[in-house]
Amino acid sequence: MVDGWLRVYRLAGMLFVAGLFFVSLAHAAGADEAADAALDEEEEEEESPGRSFFYKELVLSGFYSAHGVVGIPPGNNDRHHWDLSYRPPGNYAGVDYVQTFTRRFFLNRRLLPEWLPLTAVDLHPRAVFERMESRGGIHRVRFAPQDFWLRFNPGRRDRLTLRVGQFVIPYGVNPIMAPRQRFLLPLEATDLGLKWDWGLNLKGPLGEYDWEIAATIGSGEGLHSPSLTSDSKRSYLLTGRLGTPTYWDLQYGLSFLLGDLPMVRAAKVFDPHSISRWRTGLDAIYKYGTYLMIGAQAAYGQDGYAGDERFVMISGGETADVFGGIAWADWVVPRVQDLRLALQFESVIRDLSTSDSDDTAAVVEIGYSILTSVTLMLDYRADVNRTMGEADHAIFLTFIYYGS
Repeated sequence: MVDGWLRVYRLAGMLFVAGLFFVSLAHAAGADEAADAALDEEEEEEESPGRSFFYKELVLSGFYSAHGVVGIPPGNNDRHHWDLSYRPPGNYAGVDYVQTFTRRFFLNRRLLPEWLPLTAVDLHPRAVFERMESRGGIHRVRFAPQDFWLRFNPGRRDRLTLRVGQFVIPYGVNPIMAPRQRFLLPLEATDLGLKWDWGLNLKGPLGEYDWEIAATIGSGEGLHSPSLTSDSKRSYLLTGRLGTPTYWDLQYGLSFLLGDLPMVRAAKVFDPHSISRWRTGLDAIYKYGTYLMIGAQAAYGQDGYAGDERFVMISGGETADVFGGIAWADWVVPRVQDLRLALQFESVIRDLSTSDSDDTAAVVEIGYSILTSVTLMLDYRADVNRTMGEADHAIFLTFIYYGS
């Protein structure tokens, strides 16, 4: 039954991509010349040196568990009833600086080639306190940005961008929906442990749709020197996504991921041995009016498919077939618009052939904006099953400051 469903899934994905390609090809070809002319006209009239903003950021998060959580950090069997949070968004301080540039910017006029102007910079460095680090002291503080990139406009083509640095990988939900300061994570973060990575990213139009591809080093949010050899610690990722614009009420996308990836969660690498992985994913978001958003994701793939299955523990050293899904809803209370309610159900089956190999949980969240720059979040997470460790119910309280 599973094999049959997968064949339907793959066929539907192929038809989806082919349909988008042929429908939009004519439109894209006819629009390119007009778009370039319009862009040139706008730039000739533009005299602004660009826009910028600078924000300071502080996130503090802790949890309470009546039963007690073990494995904080890994290998510690003491039960922690309350402590600093071991889950994202975690505890950190940072700044966020964004600057856009016009073609009048001196680097664009005097240094960079005319066909590759610099259009924006986003620098979001963070000092993260990593609660899951076994070593003490300064080892628990990590430099872990969430966006640290330069953006260029290759060929001065409309809607074509090149990013260099650390960015949100184009796999899973639309990169614009990246989980900054969020407790509720997308499927790719729950499954693979990362949403940001370091490398090169290219994004462009396909008719009304957007395509995006990236080549990254597979290190996650933390800055680690990649292994370029062919040993078991080499890591890399190739990702891509084709999706709708973000202003549509119904947004959806088809994405893929391929590469060698170690066991990571945000800034922490739990096991440096990389495992070959591939994934295909579908995601959808529906905006119902002004206040309600609902979404869902599904992904299928394999771990240890390229001769390195001995590192896949969940399957006993065999290639693992992985399937995951998430459904969520997010509602802003109309009469109290500073109050937000959210619900998410998530499940990742680490191997379809192994019983009890799923990480399944439900999360209820209440968020309240005390001020424009200050938010409090209260999350109740109930584990249905965990592949490693004991299932637990815990309450998380998160304080967020993000202001100028």
